[in-house]
Amino acid sequence: MKKNKLLIASALSVSLLGAVAIPSAIFADSDVTDSANIPTTATQDAGTTTTSDHVITPQSVGNSFNFTVGGSATAPGSFEVPKGFGHVKLRIRNYANAPVDFTVQHNDSGKVYVDGQTVRKNSETVWRSTDAGISDGLRSGRYTIQFRGGTNKVNVEIWGVAGSLPSDAK
Repeated sequence: MKKNKLLIASALSVSLLGAVAIPSAIFADSDVTDSANIPTTATQDAGTTTTSDHVITPQSVGNSFNFTVGGSATAPGSFEVPKGFGHVKLRIRNYANAPVDFTVQHNDSGKVYVDGQTVRKNSETVWRSTDAGISDGLRSGRYTIQFRGGTNKVNVEIWGVAGSLPSDAK
């Protein structure tokens, strides 16, 4: 009787071992190492870009926005620049059949960063803080962007981004 119990226990142990070993062998990674299986770490300055090494370049973008302004000859919009993200890019599309002028002003200080820049009719313009010679970036806070169409109604769409590096506004 003891031999039967021992035989049954041994058979059960072998079965359980097989139930664990076979799936482990199926899902195990190869022990053979080649250059494709060796993990590598790539480091790169966030301000540089590459074209062939498939490195993802992180960008610190604090705020992006998109809105439409229009309906009258003078129309305001607003956006915010978070602290530390003063490098700004604005892309403005004028859908009207007449040119519009725009002004960008910091609400708290009253400082005007853009004064009367024109967007031609049915066209688009891009304004970058870096191109305007503002190397340290815009002040943080709320901004008003004012559009004027003269005697014509304004109809514009604004896309913008505020980043931590000058390259974020490119």
